[in-house]
Amino acid sequence: MEKKSKCEIVQDLLIGYVDDVLNEASKKLVEEHLGECEICQKRLEELKADIVENKQSQEREIDYLKKIRKKSKIKAILMAIGILMAIFVVWYVRQFIVVQSIASKAEQFLHSNNFYKETRQILTDNKVSVEKTYYKDGKCKNVWEIYSDEGKETNYIKYSSKDAEESITIIPSENKVNIEIGEFVKVMNQEGNLKNASYPHNGGITSVIAKLGTVFRMAIHTDTRQIGREYYVVTNRFEKDKMWETWIDKETGLTLKTINRNSVRNYIAGTDIVKEERDLVQEYQYKFDVVTDEDVEVPDLSNYEKEYVDVDANMGDG
Repeated sequence: MEKKSKCEIVQDLLIGYVDDVLNEASKKLVEEHLGECEICQKRLEELKADIVENKQSQEREIDYLKKIRKKSKIKAILMAIGILMAIFVVWYVRQFIVVQSIASKAEQFLHSNNFYKETRQILTDNKVSVEKTYYKDGKCKNVWEIYSDEGKETNYIKYSSKDAEESITIIPSENKVNIEIGEFVKVMNQEGNLKNASYPHNGGITSVIAKLGTVFRMAIHTDTRQIGREYYVVTNRFEKDKMWETWIDKETGLTLKTINRNSVRNYIAGTDIVKEERDLVQEYQYKFDVVTDEDVEVPDLSNYEKEYVDVDANMGDG
């Protein structure tokens, strides 16, 4: 075997020398030879240059891979955001369509010039409050009655007419009639106000939007319990205890029931001890094209004690 020259031996050791892994004897040999051999010195410089270039190339490759991974990560995040936004848009559009459908159906009924509405609410002491509204061609009659096992008691009967400066309230228990007059009464007797007063929940949707603020906050699902046909149950999706709930007829868009859970409390006399806690529930019934002229006609008031009230003047005094 041909014996290696000293230059060949040193050049074989140069990589270990550059990496600083040679033992002391080998390192001394290399350094002594480099001190007297220009060829090996040049080879050392070339080796160092190759190492630097390789290192830079690796760094460029690493940087490139990092950029690729970063772009891929951003792309994945953007795709995920896009998918979530698409899901949200689809959900919101469906929600909006349901709300629009409810509102559209309700408006058809609420634009009627002939309707009857009944609102029932359970009171304490086994009594039920019943409010009846008759509306026909701009004339409106509101009746408030209390039902119990002892019978029926009429608290008042109120007659109003579209754009009239007068409203008449009969109080049967006192054989008395309050006649309110003034510009404020005329404002309250505008058609929109009369109908809104007749429909305090606007068949459901106006009240729902007013309470929930936006369609985004409305949680809506379909149910059939208790009434045997489909209706919407509307709640506030951000209300933790789900205290408030409205049922809306799927066919008409009108409110069937409103529930305010555990909102009524009765206490033992003279204490803060709750003896009864119950839901405040209002149920609604509607009939259309059943109101007659006689239903909304003001009766003979000659047997009643009359009191005229200038609402504008009273408001000014206040």
